[in-house]
Amino acid sequence: MKSVFLIFLVFSLTVIGCIFDNKDELSDKPSRELEQLGWEAFTNGKYNDSEKYFSELTKRDDSYLIGHGGLGWTFLRTYKYSNARSEFNKFFILDTLGVYAAADSLTRDVRAGQTLVYNALSEHTDVVTVSQGFVASTTVNNTWRFRYDRSYTVSDVRLIRAVSQIALSNFADAYAMVRLIEPSFETDINTVEGRLLLIRKIEELM
Repeated sequence: MKSVFLIFLVFSLTVIGCIFDNKDELSDKPSRELEQLGWEAFTNGKYNDSEKYFSELTKRDDSYLIGHGGLGWTFLRTYKYSNARSEFNKFFILDTLGVYAAADSLTRDVRAGQTLVYNALSEHTDVVTVSQGFVASTTVNNTWRFRYDRSYTVSDVRLIRAVSQIALSNFADAYAMVRLIEPSFETDINTVEGRLLLIRKIEELM
């Protein structure tokens, strides 16, 4: 009985020690380092860790907007779409001084993430609104690619916008998005056949 009690006591102390060590580990790190660790974990697919680091940033300073951007992308990749939407929205709500201009790379990352989230939630009007900066072929967003997952490009944002515009029966804009992705594609969207071809092309690109 004594041996069982001693094993339990040692185990309990070890667990408590780990908790305090982990707490101290985070609290001792400067915000910049937590930010770097968060994105490193995200890039390596360690989303529990990236959530931990970015959460610590926002708890430490709610106005540390990078923390909200990182949490948004982490929640997006773990299918917590409502949480992702909330964090992305906080990024802009808390940026009361307009520190992050539309052309800023972090702003573009967050806008692209919002587009993906609203698409996942089938909130098509919001998709159109937040993807606006990625529409034209002559903007700074024309060569956008997510820094922490290079598989996400401007074409993904435009394609998602096209899907939402089809859902909203805005065929002209959907056609324009597809043409930006694949300039050789042509169809007459004023006909039923042309619209069907457009929808099939979008499905093919997906």
